[in-house]
Amino acid sequence: MVKNNNPIERDAVGRLFFLLDRQYRLVIQQVVALKPHVFAIAARQGMFVAKAYRFPVAAARHAWLLAALRKTGFSDAPAPMPIGRGGVVEAGGCYWLLTEYVAGARPISFAAWADAADGLHLLERYHTITANIASSKQEAIGLPRAQLYDKWRRCYEEFCRHLPVVETIMDKEDILFTLRWADYCLSTCREHAPELTEDSAAIIHGDVASHNFLRTTTGQMYLIDYDAAALASPGLDYCQYANRLLPYIGWSYSTLARFAPLRRWLEKRWFLHALLFPADVFREWRSAAARRRPLVFDRKRRERFVRSLYAMLQ
Repeated sequence: MVKNNNPIERDAVGRLFFLLDRQYRLVIQQVVALKPHVFAIAARQGMFVAKAYRFPVAAARHAWLLAALRKTGFSDAPAPMPIGRGGVVEAGGCYWLLTEYVAGARPISFAAWADAADGLHLLERYHTITANIASSKQEAIGLPRAQLYDKWRRCYEEFCRHLPVVETIMDKEDILFTLRWADYCLSTCREHAPELTEDSAAIIHGDVASHNFLRTTTGQMYLIDYDAAALASPGLDYCQYANRLLPYIGWSYSTLARFAPLRRWLEKRWFLHALLFPADVFREWRSAAARRRPLVFDRKRRERFVRSLYAMLQ
């Protein structure tokens, strides 16, 4: 039914199907592996997605957030399946979260203005709701707290440890540019930390890649995959979104400011400072190296962008 060369994972998947068949009477008709640990399952009763976790707390946390979102009326997140413990079942040494399958959907593209704008508006609605959840639900205390500058340090140190690999996929000048601005951000982040900590917290999504925003054929938008959810300023999501969007708008500050949900954040010094950090390079170099593909960016336009932000911060 599904090709999987890992015997442990193959056994876990087989045990999941056995459980769904015997205990929950789901008649499985087709299975498609979306990732090594994520499967789209078509059953006679409908379609759903099964995602494997090694630890129960991770699966339970994801299921809790989805249920809390749906309970508040946020229908733009997939609903957990009404089986097991809030959609979580144990099989084959894994903990599986089962959620509804968003049929007929495609990921948005940051190259399309309407997609990028609609993604931001969806993120705004999500943060409005999760700010209330964070302040009113005791369970939210169990979520991790995002530590932006600690994450920067870890990414920087890993990049430096693997410079011989990085040099095979990046131009020398691009590497020097990346290290120079990363060094600057890490050496000055203490100046901006107080302003960041003053922001009201919400439950951030944590991984606002375009593939986590789905648009159906009817136009409805969905936000999926909440594994990186954490308590933090919503600005962390908008900063990551802007970082992913900037290459598609030519590293233009004026174009970035045309997106209404970003304007209030562009008035914050910590946010401008965070946009200087080359998060995209630190995020993408491993994948580029694994695929043996060059990692490039428009250094001339990016240099102008970071210089303009630097001037704003002086």
